[in-house]
Amino acid sequence: MENVLEIVLWGVFGIVSLGVIVLAAIVLTVSLMSHRAYAEEGRLWQQLQASGCPLQGVAVSLVRSPSGYSRRGPVGQRMTAVQLGVAYVDADGVEQQTTLRTLIDEDLLAHFSAGRPDIHLLQDPQDPSRLAIDRRHTPLVIRGARR
Repeated sequence: MENVLEIVLWGVFGIVSLGVIVLAAIVLTVSLMSHRAYAEEGRLWQQLQASGCPLQGVAVSLVRSPSGYSRRGPVGQRMTAVQLGVAYVDADGVEQQTTLRTLIDEDLLAHFSAGRPDIHLLQDPQDPSRLAIDRRHTPLVIRGARR
């Protein structure tokens, strides 16, 4: 009787342990997918610094990530994942609108509220649908003081 109870308890322990491992894997996967989705715009900006076509845009919407993703910034600030709607006029003079997924310092979010001007963009000359915020002219992070 004692052996049967021990077997049942070990079976329950195994099932619970497996459930915890599966749950941890799901959380890790969702977190990595969120990070990748919101970090991609920053990587594109790095690529376009030398060859991107500069454009001027205006924020038309600002929505936090549906997953609530955020992370620590380079100097300890909180970087919030957002979907930023931007209206701009492309190189051909046609008015366009796009949504950029990016990470913005929480203290700078008000600068990106709808209707605020001066969002500088870089457009990929090879693929005009690819846009990134030009961080040289529109900062997304408050830099730390140098010592």
